[in-house]
Amino acid sequence: MMPTRWKILCSLAINQNQKKALKSIHDEEVTHQQIRPFSMPIHGKKYEIFQPLYDMDVTKKNPQLFLPPKEFLGTFEERISWAGSMVQINDEEFKDLSPKEHAALMYIDMIKTFVSGRVFRNAELSVVPRLGPNMLPTIRFNEAKRDGGRDWTFAGDTMTGQKRLDNVHALLKDVIENKVIGDYIETGVWRGGSSVLAKAVLEVLDPNSNRVSYVCDSFMGLPPGEKKLSKKDAGWDNTPYLEVASDIVANNFIKYGLLDSNVIFAKGFFNETMPPLAEKIKSLSIMRLDGDMYESTVDVLYHLYDKLSIGGYVIMDDWFGFPSKTACEDFFAVHGIEPEIIPIDDISAYWKKAEDVQVQYWRYEQSSFTS
Repeated sequence: MMPTRWKILCSLAINQNQKKALKSIHDEEVTHQQIRPFSMPIHGKKYEIFQPLYDMDVTKKNPQLFLPPKEFLGTFEERISWAGSMVQINDEEFKDLSPKEHAALMYIDMIKTFVSGRVFRNAELSVVPRLGPNMLPTIRFNEAKRDGGRDWTFAGDTMTGQKRLDNVHALLKDVIENKVIGDYIETGVWRGGSSVLAKAVLEVLDPNSNRVSYVCDSFMGLPPGEKKLSKKDAGWDNTPYLEVASDIVANNFIKYGLLDSNVIFAKGFFNETMPPLAEKIKSLSIMRLDGDMYESTVDVLYHLYDKLSIGGYVIMDDWFGFPSKTACEDFFAVHGIEPEIIPIDDISAYWKKAEDVQVQYWRYEQSSFTS
């Protein structure tokens, strides 16, 4: 007979093997269930392209705080139908909306208040924007500054301000209604709040589409401007408040219940991530550039502008007074285009793509961006 001690050891060994086998089966099932627009993760020497849903370390994932959008929409629609049965809505913006449309607007506006930090009211602070390694000063929350994106949020997830968030919402609504094909990309995301809002809009206004949201950042601040493409490119790096790790950004998507297989992160400076992304992206409907610098802007335009569909939009978070504006104007000049530039606020602007452009990529290769 086998001694009791050996029976126990054998039993433990069998249990361990069973656990390993079950884990292997589970891993195969998870892999089988994964939805990948293309093969990922991709690891370059200085970049990564990945889906946080599958590729993020699970031990670093925070809890989801918000129910999925459809749960909010159902609750909001029920409230609107009930309250609407007892009142006459005369406001032009709301009177012709169905309860479903009104609920979608409620959800999107709710997300805006959270990502901007406005929801926290007196508990929120306005951070005074300054570049450099020093501690940044704060003041009492200033609604006017937040509206125009002229402060940096303390507790929120984006520094873009209310007007720019409204612009993201409006342009996404436009490309959805007009069936402009293509994905959404943001280059320079900070904490990810604007990309979170874009994903929220897509979820409620275009729920059956497979539009991908590309979230592109170094996740360690801006580049040092060593290429010297513009004198104004120096000094943007070494600002800790602008250096936000990819795990923090991914957790913001998780927090709002908006992380799915159509959220793709590209980690690295844009000169590293744009070439491989250009090989994978088929079309874009909106490009939102927030790279501040001349260098970061040409990295994106020269690799992706030909991917933008006619009727799609380019949003420049940094336009008035930024080297990124000069990069765009030089791009227009050498390609013979004159898009109508539409201001969003005192800092930002956008334009609509009205004609195809044969991008002169040789200029990027030779760093020859002017005539």
